[in-house]
Amino acid sequence: MWNHPRVTETDGGAGWSFPEGSVGHDESVKGYDVEATDGKVGHCSWASYAPSESYLVVSYDDGHHHVHHVVPAGAVKSVDHGRRAITLGVTVAEVKATPTHEHPEAPVDQALVEQFDRGMLGGGGLWPYADV
Repeated sequence: MWNHPRVTETDGGAGWSFPEGSVGHDESVKGYDVEATDGKVGHCSWASYAPSESYLVVSYDDGHHHVHHVVPAGAVKSVDHGRRAITLGVTVAEVKATPTHEHPEAPVDQALVEQFDRGMLGGGGLWPYADV
């Protein structure tokens, strides 16, 4: 269970689902700007829409190279398709504290999901990540 008041908990998905109605079957959020509670964090370079397994890969340039972070879809508060923008319920620092991901389109392995589950979901309110 998510123990963070700004992250959506979904039955059976433990925060791994987009908010209901935010992304239709024929819609994609790839390329959208990603905005945290305290400013723009980057753009969505990849997204998975599998029920209860949905996530974003948020990418940004740190001045030296592109960095990619996996963010469970439960962190999404809204999607504005007109502006091509995703609003998260967490801060820029919280997104950047999640594990980096090698390549946006690379599969997210079960070990990473389990790290999120231990650190974020059952780790006593630790968001976004702590491998406990």
